[in-house]
Amino acid sequence: MEQSKSTESPDEPPTEDKYIFNNNLYLRDVVYWKDFRYLNPEVVRGRENNKQMNVGAKRTARDVLKMWYDEVFKGVRQFLYEGSLHGVKYIFEPSFSRSERLAWVVIVVVSVSVCVVNMLAMFQQWASAPFVNVMDSLQTPVWAVPFPSVVLCPHLHVKMSCSNISALNEMESFYASLICPKMFRMNKATRRPLSLDQTRKLQEFIVRVSPKCQEVVRRCYWKPTNDQDWLGKDCCESLFRPVFTNYGLCYAFNRLPLNGMTNITANWQRVFDKHVFARPLAWTLDDGYPRVFPPDPTMRPFRAMASGEVNGLGVEVYLNTSEHQFECDDVNLGYTVLIGSPTDHIYTSTVLRLPMGRWTTVEVSPVTYRTDPALRSLSPGRRQCFFQDERTLDYYSIYTDSNCKHDLLMRESKKQCNCVLFNWPRTLKGEPICSTEIDFRCINEVHAKVEEQLIYAYYEDSSSSHGGSGARSCYPSCNDILYNNQVYYSDMKVEGGEGGEVKELEITKINVHFYDDMFIGLHRHAQYDGGYFAGAIGGLLSLFLGFSIISVAELIYFVVFRPVYTTILSIFCEKRPKHLSN
Repeated sequence: MEQSKSTESPDEPPTEDKYIFNNNLYLRDVVYWKDFRYLNPEVVRGRENNKQMNVGAKRTARDVLKMWYDEVFKGVRQFLYEGSLHGVKYIFEPSFSRSERLAWVVIVVVSVSVCVVNMLAMFQQWASAPFVNVMDSLQTPVWAVPFPSVVLCPHLHVKMSCSNISALNEMESFYASLICPKMFRMNKATRRPLSLDQTRKLQEFIVRVSPKCQEVVRRCYWKPTNDQDWLGKDCCESLFRPVFTNYGLCYAFNRLPLNGMTNITANWQRVFDKHVFARPLAWTLDDGYPRVFPPDPTMRPFRAMASGEVNGLGVEVYLNTSEHQFECDDVNLGYTVLIGSPTDHIYTSTVLRLPMGRWTTVEVSPVTYRTDPALRSLSPGRRQCFFQDERTLDYYSIYTDSNCKHDLLMRESKKQCNCVLFNWPRTLKGEPICSTEIDFRCINEVHAKVEEQLIYAYYEDSSSSHGGSGARSCYPSCNDILYNNQVYYSDMKVEGGEGGEVKELEITKINVHFYDDMFIGLHRHAQYDGGYFAGAIGGLLSLFLGFSIISVAELIYFVVFRPVYTTILSIFCEKRPKHLSN
């Protein structure tokens, strides 16, 4: 009997019969694997080879769906056991005891938790600060930015030869109070609003009694457009233009066409400047100057080719003290100078005082703010700035935060008070000008409300998810230019000129130039761009889980491609004729 029992030769190749199945147990290489026969690829392949396919039976859609689901579930299990994820396969290792597998469950859960916490922290940092401001890696030459705008406002608002303050009638006294620092307009307010004729006479009065440009600017120097050293009367024809400011009628250098205002203000501006007209600009705040060589020195706004006094603006200004009236200007002598960007409005109180009989030197250092165009995908509320094509103003052609605030103030004043101040831009010459005490009180109240409104709008837009056109606050322009100034004074000896004897306190000089040929600007770009953010997330997944692109390929293969292929192959084999399947 014992001889009849045959045993397999040790040289015979192993077969599936070598696996002893008994109560969900099989023995392989003297290791017992419990309850995980489906995880062994050899057993899986053996099971697939031993399946008897019923070719004649018809499968319903439900059967096909169940087959696909089984294949997907099988692929997930095989991905977890044979994939490249760190530590996951030890959770399903049959040779490990329950306590060992539980320990690996804890390790994997802790690793996944730490990974998720770090990814959430990174996303929170990106959501709270999607961009960063950094210094430019390369320096920028000064000829790449406009020369600053220089506005000269004499402390002589009503010439004695034109009108004696003490001899003015009631209405003319009100006109003078609008421009004279010593006369308070509240005390000179009219009892009733101005008529159209009185509005016209007000504008004519201010233009008539204010010093003319030729009476203020004796000589000027601007090298980029002039071969000669100093210009005389041509200064006012080619370089300086009259403008209305908070200090009355002034004369500005390097302003934009229409003083940066929209075309609807052209008729009003012709009241004090008959030669004003609109013309297109080749320069923009977002794109800068056209990249052509050699550069056009007459292109507006003007730009300096280098730093230093010889490459800047030099002006010799005159103030006739015999025209000075104490009742209008008090004891003030000299000039108020406004230096800023050509794109910003000139209704500002940030000024420089220019004394008489001194030589004033102003060294300017530009600061540029640039924004990466990739940030256009963010709403203005998140990036806290506007590009030029994202917001338009009623009175100004170029968007800046200062223009936005003043534009809002004028619109609200016109809406609430039904009038504007005499020096504010208007769409019509006869538009109502504030003149009564109620008007001025209304303007002050609107000014306070607008400031409060801007504060609320800033916090509301910053804390909410407004769209591009929904933001109501006056964020800065995404691309902007600011100018920092350093002022120096020195003594000046006055000499008589062609105009005869000149008194010591009637002449002063000012020179404005760039401090250096190059400067370092600021650049705003995304804190995490698409590639960097994906790399950071991928680095965390790889560090804590060993997840990589290969892991993605494995997951797609086991969960998508293989189940689909197996299901389609099963359906195809079912539909074949029986003689072909045999």
